[in-house]
Amino acid sequence: MHTVVFYNNKGGIGKTTLSVHLALFASARRIRTMVVCLDRQGDVCRWLANGDCRVHDGLFFKVNDYLQVLFSPMKLPKNIENIDLLIVDCPPAVEVVDEVTADLWVVPLDGRLAMENLGNIHDSLCKAKGAILLVLNRCDLIGKRALEGLRGAARQIPQAKLRDDPVPTSAAIAKAAEYFKPVWEVPYGRGTQGDHAIQQLCSEILISQGLDGKI
Repeated sequence: MHTVVFYNNKGGIGKTTLSVHLALFASARRIRTMVVCLDRQGDVCRWLANGDCRVHDGLFFKVNDYLQVLFSPMKLPKNIENIDLLIVDCPPAVEVVDEVTADLWVVPLDGRLAMENLGNIHDSLCKAKGAILLVLNRCDLIGKRALEGLRGAARQIPQAKLRDDPVPTSAAIAKAAEYFKPVWEVPYGRGTQGDHAIQQLCSEILISQGLDGKI
């Protein structure tokens, strides 16, 4: 089992959006996948249930034959079996790092505050082991100079890899959350820049975990 955790100690930067898309992308390729929602808001559960669920502790459901969802606020269950990929959607809480063991930490960055919040948890992430992938997400509106400054700062972070291609600000991606669908299934979403960027990121993550046989 490979564990991919979406985390930063800042809210509203796309952790849930990226978690949902990776889950649906992987399960469409018959990779046995489970998403665990540690965030008490439970948005990943609502999204994957097409908005048709009441979130409560211990909520569990199947989206399809290859995708399961579990709501477990702030506590990652042990002894998860019979899956290939575990995806963890985290809240912006420092203590998460002490609760989770990951093969890959995916850390979205959308600007200076996200970078500063990453600084608060970087040492803990390194001690927790697992690779750290920094993803520039929706930061194309901050201006070219600010974006290059963000890139430069991210490249200096020890034991972390910066993904060069940003996930852009995208109307199609924003629409995905409103429809409770992946970007490639919303009206006029397929084939857009946002669609290509999201699918490319998902593909790269699966390849990094050796789960690329069905891509």
